[in-house]
Amino acid sequence: MEQQVFTPAKRKRGEHETQVICERLRREKAADYYTVLQSLVPTLFPKATRSKIVEETIRYIKHLEGKLEFLKQQQREQHVQPLQLTQRNCTPTVDLALSRNMTKFAMSFISRPGLLCRVLQVFETHFVDVLTATIASASGISRITVTAWEVGVSVDRIKRDLMAI
Repeated sequence: MEQQVFTPAKRKRGEHETQVICERLRREKAADYYTVLQSLVPTLFPKATRSKIVEETIRYIKHLEGKLEFLKQQQREQHVQPLQLTQRNCTPTVDLALSRNMTKFAMSFISRPGLLCRVLQVFETHFVDVLTATIASASGISRITVTAWEVGVSVDRIKRDLMAI
């Protein structure tokens, strides 16, 4: 069995090759990181230089930090708003506005599931053509506005049925 003898020149050459391989791996890893950065920043073009990638990434991170601070501020403001007390013993109201061939019904009810469907059922029962219907809910109260076309039956009967909901 022969023993290998390394002369100082052979040792240096081996160390140099190891350094070259390590350097190549480091550059490949850095290139991969630049590619990932480039894919994450929406304002970068495919042929951007490395300095442009770093510059745009910094700008994008600052933009995101500003956006985050803005959202946190909005969240803090929402928690500070005073609470409105709900009016649980609210009786339904129906107000009418008549014009030529249209009638506008403005209603307030205690919010509950299926409320808008029940309101629209009343109009369907009376064969009234509904042009628009909107609903807005806040503090446990739903406000519904319905604009109907040429109400043929008595408006008072529709109002009575709506109040019974």
